[in-house]
Amino acid sequence: MSVLTTQTPVAARPMQSIKAAINEVDFAGQSFISINSMTNDQLLALFELAKKLELMNRDRFDLFPGAVETLLFFQPSTRTRMSFQTAMLRLGGNVIVENSPKTTSSIAKEESLNDMIRCVAQYSNVLVLRHPNDVEAREAAKYVGDTPLINGGWGHWEHPTQALLDLYTLYRKFGHIDGLKVTVASTDMIEARTGHSMAQGLARLGAEVTIASPKARRVPSEVIENIRSSYPNAKIEEVFDFNRKSFNEFISDKDEVYLPGCSAVAGENAEQFKKSMDDYFVDHATLDAAREKGHMIYVTHTLPRRAGEMDLAIDDTPNQLAFEAILHSVSIRMALLASILG
Repeated sequence: MSVLTTQTPVAARPMQSIKAAINEVDFAGQSFISINSMTNDQLLALFELAKKLELMNRDRFDLFPGAVETLLFFQPSTRTRMSFQTAMLRLGGNVIVENSPKTTSSIAKEESLNDMIRCVAQYSNVLVLRHPNDVEAREAAKYVGDTPLINGGWGHWEHPTQALLDLYTLYRKFGHIDGLKVTVASTDMIEARTGHSMAQGLARLGAEVTIASPKARRVPSEVIENIRSSYPNAKIEEVFDFNRKSFNEFISDKDEVYLPGCSAVAGENAEQFKKSMDDYFVDHATLDAAREKGHMIYVTHTLPRRAGEMDLAIDDTPNQLAFEAILHSVSIRMALLASILG
């Protein structure tokens, strides 16, 4: 006599596991405006969800069939735009993209950003906005209604999903963020929006963070104040005015050097800017010397980059994380979209 059982089909178990991981993040229906939009526990749960989704980031599975993601990109982008597109398609959803809204949307007919957002939100299950003016973007965020909004890079303020993928890359490399020694360096930390998000995320999650820059172009005070007021035990400090030799000596005991890049200055100040950029140039020899002593210094540049920002020979060494981070960008953005869509 046979006995019938009601066991769960094997194929359904991974999906159940993913749904449980989505619930663990507890972020359904929320907007992701800043790296501080999530608690530390939510960030770590998001990383664990992304690990599960890595198995699917080369295939499509219909977790959210019919969902529509709208991308409004008022600034050029390759990696952010395409990884958001890829992430939603991998989840089984659909994507609407406006790549040049200044010339191809009603913005060209002087429609306000607020009105545009209010309309487009009606078509979307989730909306990603990239905009050169963070004040306008933050104001427009008030008009999305119940549609979740993701900051795809706003002015010089924050680029939180770039920080997410770089934090996740470190998490996958080390298995943790707490205790890592990380330097965030740029010749212009005022405009380095990714550096703002990354420094806050690192410090909150327990890394020992130093922000290196010329004192005249130091990170906006709100970045440091946000951390110290919300996370009194966080380890974050600023260091200033290096030259190339002293900078390379400084990073020689770090686990990671994070280069958020900067906008090139043109005109009569161009040469002075190049000199300042050279003061924060990561030498290949510095990493080789540390590696020979048994210490790895990883280097991430958020890309795109220009000649003179870092030694490109690093690309062919195990020290580089920039391109590894690109691979992880799809998994972590899949995790973010899945957490928001619930």
